[in-house]
Amino acid sequence: MRIERLREFIAGKELDGALITGRENLFYFSGSAPVLGGYLVVTPDDALFIVPELEYEEARETSRVPVEKFKTGKELYEKLSSLNLKKLGIEGKTSFSTLQTLREKVGVREFTSIDEVVRDLRIIKEPEEIEAIKAACEIADMAMMAALEEVREGRREREVAARMEYVMKMNGAEKPAFDTIVASGPRSALPHGIAGDRRIERGDLVVIDEGALYRHYNSDMTRTIVAGSPNEKQKDIYYAVLEAQKKGVEMARPGAKAKDVDGAVREVIAEYGYGDYFIHSTGHGVGLEIHEWPRVSQQDDTELRPGMVITVEPGIYLPGFGGVRIEDTVLITREGPVRLTKTERELI
Repeated sequence: MRIERLREFIAGKELDGALITGRENLFYFSGSAPVLGGYLVVTPDDALFIVPELEYEEARETSRVPVEKFKTGKELYEKLSSLNLKKLGIEGKTSFSTLQTLREKVGVREFTSIDEVVRDLRIIKEPEEIEAIKAACEIADMAMMAALEEVREGRREREVAARMEYVMKMNGAEKPAFDTIVASGPRSALPHGIAGDRRIERGDLVVIDEGALYRHYNSDMTRTIVAGSPNEKQKDIYYAVLEAQKKGVEMARPGAKAKDVDGAVREVIAEYGYGDYFIHSTGHGVGLEIHEWPRVSQQDDTELRPGMVITVEPGIYLPGFGGVRIEDTVLITREGPVRLTKTERELI
């Protein structure tokens, strides 16, 4: 079905074929993602996955399309040239040097982006994809529970992150979905405060943002706690974010637009007087990539549909004081939103 949809696009654009080299898209269309990559060629009548010789056996076992191997670049380009790819569909991430090589050694004369059709396919998750994301979220919940137990005065941020990543791998994750964020004290005001050597101090806000990669699919969640007893200002910020996050999840229903979710979240935070301190979008799609479509932002008109998976992650960041973010991975269903990350949100 996935390749058939791509073939329909090829036919509509009168292309000779499409070339896929990105790891996530290789897996999406072929079921295989060799470490050193490969070249998936889809034509109006056929599909062929060409891989380096040392990746051949694994690709042959996992790929849903026929696989051939190459030993040298010369052999690869000869195989591609034999397919007569004069008008070629490509991914937007294809490098300029690759385009030049395809012109010079394969004879491609014209390129067309296939990003639109790939995005339209990948934005709606199929049942097996949803199951993988659910499993990744379960692992993330286990890691978060370990982190909540680990956070205490004197612990280094990096030590908390290490414990989380250990729990992820021991429970089936391939690796963390991204560099684990553990940001304490004033560093909690940094939205991307990757875990460092700072020791957590009593009274610190601690933002923990993590996710697991499981069978090629990602999860993403954030919780914020205080190492000790929160003061009144910390409580005020926390409950502003919590109310906004709950509102955003509630809004994430079929028929709503991504920008409507963002707007609802932003309105709550503004009512608390912190509108200027919410400095990023409300969320993003999650799947084979940790950030994919839709963008849950003020500019995204995408209509939410069943099968989409997004994050809802408002935050308030006060430089020199600290920050709060609360995030869940959310599945859009016909009945409404379902939080796939389930760790308690009311932690203060």
